[in-house]
Amino acid sequence: MQAAFRSIPAGSPRLLAAAVLPCLWAGPLVAQEPPGRPEDSRPLVERVQADVDETSLRWLGIARVRYSIPLEFSAGGGAVLARMPASHDCSTFCEYRGFVAQLEPGTAGGQLGVGYARLIGTPTSRSFVLNNVYVGWSARAVLVRTWGDSDLDPARQTLAGFEGQFALPRISFNLGVLRRISSAHEDADRYVYTAGIGWGF
Repeated sequence: MQAAFRSIPAGSPRLLAAAVLPCLWAGPLVAQEPPGRPEDSRPLVERVQADVDETSLRWLGIARVRYSIPLEFSAGGGAVLARMPASHDCSTFCEYRGFVAQLEPGTAGGQLGVGYARLIGTPTSRSFVLNNVYVGWSARAVLVRTWGDSDLDPARQTLAGFEGQFALPRISFNLGVLRRISSAHEDADRYVYTAGIGWGF
């Protein structure tokens, strides 16, 4: 053994350490690299665009029945148009955020509303109707035309304004303000405040 150590030149241990230490240092770095996950070399803009392309526009039918002022008893139908991740099947629930439009005729008037909605719910099995709304809200610009036995004076007039709606499971509430835009006598109310309660969204 001593003869073997005597055969190694005096400068060899330093050369050996200089060769081994870089290998020991680089070993953990190589081990930390996750296997099978190459680095994405695409620019950030392209990666963001790819995420956007993986979403799709979906529309769902909505419906509600309610009692409100000034429509009294009414039933409405419309749709929500929202951008969703393409991979979501919404078999349990989904969050929908987007454009909403609804037409709602009633016993004392009719209403057309368009605006923005955000809700969490599930569609009816094998259909595009959103009948289970767990929680949600909407803000809409509305156009109202009254007729029949409306309590407004005059009974037939046209109003425009805004309506907010908040929905819980199986029940919804709405509040709004309307301004008369059709001609009427001077004593007619210029503003009408609306409120209602119903089922659906």
